[in-house]
Amino acid sequence: MLLIAVPLLAQDLPAPQLPPSEELKAAAEPLGEARAQPDDYTPADMYAYRVGVSRAGHACLDHQPWLESLAKEPDELLAFTHLCLFGLRYEPARQGALRYLNLPSPPQREQAILYLAQAYLGLKDVVDAAGQVIAAETDYAYDAKMHFAADDIILAGALADDQSNASILALCADQTGNTLPLLESGKSLPGIDLSATAGVLFEDAVRCLEIERDLKADSAAATLRRLERIAALPAWQHTAQYDAMQSALARAEMVGKPARLAAITGEQLHAAEAMRRATVNLAQGTVLLIPFTLWAPSTAAIVGELHATTPRQPIYLLTSWTANTGDADKPTPEIYEGLRKAARTLPARVSVLVVPDDVLRELNADAFPAAVVLHDGTVQANLPLAGDAGKRLTVFALGPITPASPKAHASQTRAGSRSAKAGQ
Repeated sequence: MLLIAVPLLAQDLPAPQLPPSEELKAAAEPLGEARAQPDDYTPADMYAYRVGVSRAGHACLDHQPWLESLAKEPDELLAFTHLCLFGLRYEPARQGALRYLNLPSPPQREQAILYLAQAYLGLKDVVDAAGQVIAAETDYAYDAKMHFAADDIILAGALADDQSNASILALCADQTGNTLPLLESGKSLPGIDLSATAGVLFEDAVRCLEIERDLKADSAAATLRRLERIAALPAWQHTAQYDAMQSALARAEMVGKPARLAAITGEQLHAAEAMRRATVNLAQGTVLLIPFTLWAPSTAAIVGELHATTPRQPIYLLTSWTANTGDADKPTPEIYEGLRKAARTLPARVSVLVVPDDVLRELNADAFPAAVVLHDGTVQANLPLAGDAGKRLTVFALGPITPASPKAHASQTRAGSRSAKAGQ
């Protein structure tokens, strides 16, 4: 019998959410996020990086006594500053940037100001680093380079100390003062060498909102209202940025409210045993959830630091099969073995739980790793674990640790062998 394939008519199919150009951008985002993480290096990359940093550091010190003669060649003086920054020699970098800025007409003055901010940040001087970025706007239009320079300072300095906090709030006000009007006009922040997408600008504004909340700033409520209006604009619908903006806003709106889930049930991974069914009670005590994926290589280091800071706090690393594959929510041998390998390196009181992808969506988890802190069922924080700021905001939200009893926190029963067979 001859079978004839009949093509489906367009009216029989649901309309795609995004045009192909925006789908391409959305599909590239996980790779971009993975590459942007600090631990995204192969062992060979790390060796090469260390060699480069060592050479740059020694070369910086070799050239430092000749700083005044370098001033006769502005391009070389600026290259010296960059060299010292790469070699982690921040005091010579500061001297080089200041000497360059003192030239009669430095041709790359804006870049030198941002190098100076980076040098101050390396010297742990958050106040002067923030001041340089804000001062740069006196003579230059706010651009992507300024935005990312501000990001570095905010990620390093938020909640560090009272003096730094005042500068971080001022820098956040400056950043959102420049970026929210762009978003309200349906624009992003393009640049020649760097650009910041609308999703990045929006997520950075949400991060500043979290800082404003923790520091009890009066601006927090107004920032949230503006973000809600921006996320509702038709201009962002049917773009690759829309989902990121909606998820970031939803995370912010969860804070201070009861969690929609009273408990989370999934398959708990052990280094040498079959997976076991486990339930985490979210309604009692202090709970720290870390949504993560295998393509978020910074997870292990960040979780290790959080565990060292709060060793009595149980930590639950949450992931799903879909989050790791982008496909059906079903186990694959490769992902199963990768998660088992990750579980072997975890410290005590840290567990890996594979949950249905619906659970991650309920938590609005789309940036990895992230931290969700709950206390007696109320969400205290829900934010990406980016930079020192992400870790400090998480520890701040944890507050005094009052974990529930082990029985209430994780009741385990033997699960069937279907999930365990994924690794065979």
